Amino acid sequence: MTLVKELSRRDLMKIGGNIGLASLVASPLGLAMPAYAQDRKVVLSHFATVNPQNYARATGGFEAALNGIASVEYQGVKSGPDVLTGMASGAIDIGNLGSSPMIVGMAQGLPISMVYVHKIIRESEALIVRAGSGIASLEDLRGRKIGTPFNTSVHFAVLAALDTVGLSTSDVELINLRPDAIAAAWSQGAIDASFIWTSVLSKLEADGGEIIFTTGDLAKSGVLLLDGFVVRDAFKEEHPDLVLACLQEFARIDAAFAENPGEVVETLTDFLQIDRALVQRFVDTTHSLTPEEQATSEWMGTPGQTDTGIQQALQKQAQFMLDTNQITQMPDLAKFIDSSFIAQMASS
Repeated sequence: MTLVKELSRRDLMKIGGNIGLASLVASPLGLAMPAYAQDRKVVLSHFATVNPQNYARATGGFEAALNGIASVEYQGVKSGPDVLTGMASGAIDIGNLGSSPMIVGMAQGLPISMVYVHKIIRESEALIVRAGSGIASLEDLRGRKIGTPFNTSVHFAVLAALDTVGLSTSDVELINLRPDAIAAAWSQGAIDASFIWTSVLSKLEADGGEIIFTTGDLAKSGVLLLDGFVVRDAFKEEHPDLVLACLQEFARIDAAFAENPGEVVETLTDFLQIDRALVQRFVDTTHSLTPEEQATSEWMGTPGQTDTGIQQALQKQAQFMLDTNQITQMPDLAKFIDSSFIAQMASS
């Protein structure tokens, strides 16, 4: 009787080769299990917002998904560069971040891989202007102060937005502000506008701000921005089964966001102790893709495919970042995109 089909003979031989057959112990079911299973650990980064990691924290999703094979820890972050710093130091194994900081990490040669599309960024990130500022369009930003966190998806978006109307950084005063400092700068009148994401957008709207442009509007210029899940290469190579298990749980949570939004809103409102309307807004602006969609050439494709939709989108963004001095060299993006896990998920 085969009780665990997932452990093939090759898997067992690999385990035996890695830890020694003597360290295999019998489970209560009489199955060979690695004695070190509970010593393995996955560290997931998470933002203090509505996202799959926090939903999993609230529901115990990853603890259930990794039960018996590894434990899970969470590392709080405030921006994409925090994720890169954590991965560079080995403190974070898997995390989501925008395509802009992702490209920065790739250009710096960090040993990381994009393995999953978290979401397509549309109205969840936007340019908001102060009431009474006289700014009604992108052209009106000339000479104005715009706050945004540098080396993030919104930093790229504001530069790309300015470019659509022939403006550059020399035409505006772009100020590097951490997300938690933007609301204070806004209330003090230190900035006229901000390109930022939902959690801060809602505060600025409550203070009379008006959204005049969203990241989704860049699609008219052929620009696609996204959040992706990135994994540390050393972790991926040592624990591919854990990466796959985590991505399968992310896919399950994505489906919950799409199919049971009411339950997600209820759960995260209670867990995060934030306004229900804000949680609803996060859920409504989360545009995810199924593994089957991601495995098509329009998105990540399958291993060996070239010129996929994701590669094209990242290439275009990287070229713009190079031209605007956000990166100093063009990375070989194909080396940093690993669609093998998506391919396994789509075919299972």
